[in-house]
Amino acid sequence: MGKIYAIVSCKGGVGKTTSAINLGAYMSLHKKSVCVVDLDPQHNLTRHCGIGQDELRESKTIYDLLQAAIEGDDEAIKALLGVCIRKTSTVDLIPATVKLASIESAITAALHREYLLQSVTTFLREKYDVILIDCRPGLDMLAINALTAADAAVIPVEAHILSSDGLQQIDKTIKAVQRRLNPQLTIEGVIITKYQPRTNYCQSVRELVIRDFGPHVHIYKDTVNYTIKVAEAPAYGISLFEYQPSSTAAQAYASIAEEMMQHD
Repeated sequence: MGKIYAIVSCKGGVGKTTSAINLGAYMSLHKKSVCVVDLDPQHNLTRHCGIGQDELRESKTIYDLLQAAIEGDDEAIKALLGVCIRKTSTVDLIPATVKLASIESAITAALHREYLLQSVTTFLREKYDVILIDCRPGLDMLAINALTAADAAVIPVEAHILSSDGLQQIDKTIKAVQRRLNPQLTIEGVIITKYQPRTNYCQSVRELVIRDFGPHVHIYKDTVNYTIKVAEAPAYGISLFEYQPSSTAAQAYASIAEEMMQHD
């Protein structure tokens, strides 16, 4: 049975999608079967994998899978999984388009609304060792679905003084999900991103996060340092491990992925 990680954050631009694709790519390159799920209407993960919206115009996506889940049609879900999963150079992808934004109201009105994504991931567990869900920024019903379906949450936070506020909100939401929806949910760890090791500011932020959350949340020792290579890799539709495996960011993701795989 595969392990499911929900990659969540309260704000955009913190390296959530970058973390999803690079953790997944490293695990795939080290003999794990990996599926990444784009659960963000901004569809950055899909674009990072080199798949444009024009290519998906007539294709099935996570939207169609969730629609089948709303209708309670497990056979349709299994059939859709057979046609919507895309192969990339490292991982399999369930893509998204902007159409995903229109499903929120239908989810809110659905029976068992928090468990809809779980209807999809149940089948993914049978096929993959690792499933990484790239959530949209914020803690909406899509994110709640991801946390309900997941075994663990991974939380990227930017090395910024306001990061601890977002972490507090996520921590509170995860505790609520644990109490009411998914008692087995854990926090796998917090990844500090866009880190500049030579600046006192970033060092102070890291120390603040460790002080406030370290006693009960695992903070990964390796930080994902700011580097232009992180921004360049998506332009080629590939991961850092294919584009610049010697970069400090790739090395950090490798170390974090190794730690995650030890917990499987």
